[in-house]
Amino acid sequence: MDGSMGCWQERLGHQRSLVWQGLQIRYSFWRSPSLKNASIAPLVLVHGFGASIEHWRDFIPLVVGDRPVYAIDLLGFGGSRKIAANFGVPLWAKQLHYFLTTVVRCPAILMGNSIGSLVCAMTAHHYPEQVAAIALLSVPDVAQRQEMLPKPLLPIVTRVERMALQPWLLKRLFQFLRRRGVLRNWLKLAYPSFIDIPEELLEVIAAPTADTGAVEAFIALSRRVSQPDFCPAMAVILPEIICPILILWGEQDRFVPVAIAPKLAQLNPKIQLKLLPNLGHCPHDEAPETVLQMFSEWLGGISEL
Repeated sequence: MDGSMGCWQERLGHQRSLVWQGLQIRYSFWRSPSLKNASIAPLVLVHGFGASIEHWRDFIPLVVGDRPVYAIDLLGFGGSRKIAANFGVPLWAKQLHYFLTTVVRCPAILMGNSIGSLVCAMTAHHYPEQVAAIALLSVPDVAQRQEMLPKPLLPIVTRVERMALQPWLLKRLFQFLRRRGVLRNWLKLAYPSFIDIPEELLEVIAAPTADTGAVEAFIALSRRVSQPDFCPAMAVILPEIICPILILWGEQDRFVPVAIAPKLAQLNPKIQLKLLPNLGHCPHDEAPETVLQMFSEWLGGISEL
C-alpha cells in the first residue's frame, strides 16, 4: 500500500508472509505490550470478497488493547498470491487452519466478514480444537440463495450463469469492475451510511486488482462461486459448531438480505444475533466502534474468553 495513506504498521500491526502449499500468504499481527494476561484468546480477522487485511485498518487499533490480534489475506486476495486456484470456502478453511496451527498456535476467536464469515464457520466446524468462539458479520449463505430462487427458474439461471462464465467475457468484466467509478458505486451500496466514499477505502479495494495474477484469480473464482462445493450449506455447518457464535448483521445490507439472519440464528442455541441499524454489508469498517461494543458485550458473557 502507498505510504502516503499513513503508517499502516500503526493501524494493522506488523505485516509478515508465510508459505502455504508453496504459495505466499500475507498476514498481520499486533501483540500489545500492555496486555497482562498472556493466556487470553487472540482474535483472528478474516476479510470478505475483494477485501484484505487493510479492510480492518480502523477496527484493529480499537481492539489491540484487549487481546492479541491477527489478520490474514485469503489466497487470491489482498497481498496473498493470486493464481487460478480451486477457490472455495473449503480451500480457505484449510489455509486458515494452517495459519492457526503454525502462527497463532492456541485456540483463537475468529471474526469474519461476508465470505470470511463462511471461512470462520467452516474452520470452527472442522477444527474445533483451534477455535474458542466465532463472530460472523453478514453471512452470504450460498444455499439460501438457491432456496430463494423458484425451482422452475433454477435451470434457466444455471444456463445463463454458464454462458456468462466464459474466460474472455470474465476478463472484460474484470477490467470494467476495477474502474474507480464502478468500485465507488459498489462501495456506496455496501456503506449506506456514508455520504461519500473515502479515497483511502477506494484505494484499499482497488490496489490489489493491479497485482500480477489478479485477472486469472478473478476468472477462477467467478467460475467456482456458483458450484455446489464452493461452500457447504450453513444449515449443515452451524448446528454442529460447539463454540459460542455471534452473528452481526447490518439492517441495511444490500448484498445479503437481513431476512436470512433470524433463520440462521435458529440453527444453533449457541448463536446470539444482533442487528445493526443503518449499517450495511461491512459494519466493521462502516462503524468499527459499534461493532467492537457489541462484540465486547458478547465476549463479556463468555467467562473463559
